Amino acid sequence: MNKIILSLTLLCIVSLYSQTIPLPEHPRPDFKRSEWINLNGDWNFRFHPQDRGNSEQWYRYPEDFGQEITVPFPWGAPLSGITDQADIGWYHRDIVVPQKWKSKQVHLIIGASDWHTTVWLDGHKIGEHRGGYTPIELDLTPYVYFGTPQKLVIRADDTEHEFKLFGKQGYGNARGIWQTVYLEARPQEHIDYIHFTPDIDTETVTVKGEFARPLQGSAGLILTFMNSGVPEVRRAVKGNTKEFEFVVKIEDPRLWTLENPFLYNVEVELLTKQATDRVSTYFGMRKISVEMLPGTDFPYVALNNEPVYLQMALDQAYHPEGYYTYPSDEFIRNDILRTRRLGLNGQRIHVKIDPPRKLYWADRLGVLIMADVPNSWGEPTEPMQQDFLTALRGMLKTRFQSSVHILLGAVQ
Repeated sequence: MNKIILSLTLLCIVSLYSQTIPLPEHPRPDFKRSEWINLNGDWNFRFHPQDRGNSEQWYRYPEDFGQEITVPFPWGAPLSGITDQADIGWYHRDIVVPQKWKSKQVHLIIGASDWHTTVWLDGHKIGEHRGGYTPIELDLTPYVYFGTPQKLVIRADDTEHEFKLFGKQGYGNARGIWQTVYLEARPQEHIDYIHFTPDIDTETVTVKGEFARPLQGSAGLILTFMNSGVPEVRRAVKGNTKEFEFVVKIEDPRLWTLENPFLYNVEVELLTKQATDRVSTYFGMRKISVEMLPGTDFPYVALNNEPVYLQMALDQAYHPEGYYTYPSDEFIRNDILRTRRLGLNGQRIHVKIDPPRKLYWADRLGVLIMADVPNSWGEPTEPMQQDFLTALRGMLKTRFQSSVHILLGAVQ
């Protein structure tokens, strides 16, 4: 009886948490660590049209931020609770990093913030980032006091520039933070990214990635395939190594198809003398290519070497209440399901880099995605090219498990 009561209590707590924290799910199903804290929800907020916040050191004295905003909805979107009043906004909330993370590095991740984002912790500048569509990752560790409330301040400057990638914002500006903000604990030596490139013709998958820095000593990589008969894979890694690449045989692979979108779930472990870094990810055994339509000289898109007729809709990837940000994970899933129910097999996400969970549900539910890099309305100057490259590189790094299945559309 006590166990039943305890289970019901935990269920209530989880239910309450899900209701009070917008988008409580881990934002990266393709790259997930177990120790993380979602920072979505109510933040203190303040506009400053005159841009005196830096000179007046608002990052030291955020107590005067008199408004509240709901993160991660961009200011001006109805779900943010804030009307659009200026190009620059300041965010503040207290964070407490758990004592049990004391032996780890503590990283702050902002899924996306438009456009020039700067972060302080207890008045110490942690770093800054220019670009509105891909993640910002900053190491807070040198300034963390574990188990103690600390002031996290974020400044987002969305001042207009002709070279900035603008994309779909004609329907409503994606100003400031518009994707999930979270803390993550990592060992000092950890995986920066890992990509899987399938080859159905040879029944193999190429595993490629990098560590955050060259390893101090020898280590080991272990790949455990959680939902298939693929044997565990172990690879030794030499000291002073930063990159890794190897090929894994996938006997009798289960192909990802529109009718049966099977995904291989994988747990990746980096074992060093100091600690273990563990990441959950996935990939699909799938091939997209161009083949000649049988009996003709017409080139045709093929899925797994078979011609497929693309029945796609232009996806504006915009929500009237959240603008660039979807109101819930359930909404994202239903959006993908609606595509299937309409008899379509794909979407073209128009001039926007959508959150990883959108691509995850497409992978899970059998929908092809064509994705554009957002456009700029100015001349192709060097700053515009740099903003484009920042977005493209971030897109390929953080959406790769889906991007091996993505047809990259032309920039418009």
